[in-house]
Amino acid sequence: MAAPFGVKPLSGLRDDLELLMSINTGDAYIDSTPELDDINEAYEKTAYKYNWPSLLTHRGIAKVANLDRYALPTNFRKARTIKLDNVTLTEVEKEFLKRSRRTYAIDQQQNDIILYTVPSSASTAYTLSNAESAGNAVTIELDTVSGLTAHDEIWVDSASGTDEFTMVSAIGTLQITARLFVAKSASDILYRQDDIIDLLFYRRIALLSASSDVTLLPGDVDRVLLHYAAYKGFARLELFDESEKHFKIWERDIAEAWLSSGKNSTGAVTTLSV
Repeated sequence: MAAPFGVKPLSGLRDDLELLMSINTGDAYIDSTPELDDINEAYEKTAYKYNWPSLLTHRGIAKVANLDRYALPTNFRKARTIKLDNVTLTEVEKEFLKRSRRTYAIDQQQNDIILYTVPSSASTAYTLSNAESAGNAVTIELDTVSGLTAHDEIWVDSASGTDEFTMVSAIGTLQITARLFVAKSASDILYRQDDIIDLLFYRRIALLSASSDVTLLPGDVDRVLLHYAAYKGFARLELFDESEKHFKIWERDIAEAWLSSGKNSTGAVTTLSV
């Protein structure tokens, strides 16, 4: 898949870094492991410097009766909001969890979320009878529609990893109409949003490795992160004045990019409102 407009793959980031540092043709740094390490460290530092909207994602967890601990997504970094039965919870330290209602704690070692309120019943599951293509008004056949109503927000838990939130626009006989951003498979399961653990969180990045890999950041931020890579590269060469100059450029430009990123106007990925 081609990179989005303005976003360069790793091969392009390497070329731009070499131009930024005026690396001569044939230098051992070109396409080397140290160069990749510098770019990846710059990517990681830049990605976690601010809460970029492009790293915000939306997932659900189905409740299990009498279970208070649930595995978090493997790419979970930190929560923005977590809801249980459509009630927003407050994060507390694990040691204070049982003293505060409507709270949760994150166990970073186990990558679990622990709930104060133990669900007394499991989330109601609705199973897709057939595979469904993406579209603006898809008729989705289900094993049952009992409990579903028009305008319910739903989470589709897909076995292929194409989870998404969407909204029921109409109810029929053993079927609903909804907008799907990505195709779904038979036996995928959907849940009502107010009957699950609803996670809005910032995800971890995967470091770049293949030449076609792209970052999860906006294109203008990709250009800024190269100054951090240049800071690392010049420091290795003991060109400390150049190194410091690029670090200051990175700090200044990354702050400007954050302020202009529209951080409060961009929805999370895997969320589709109708």
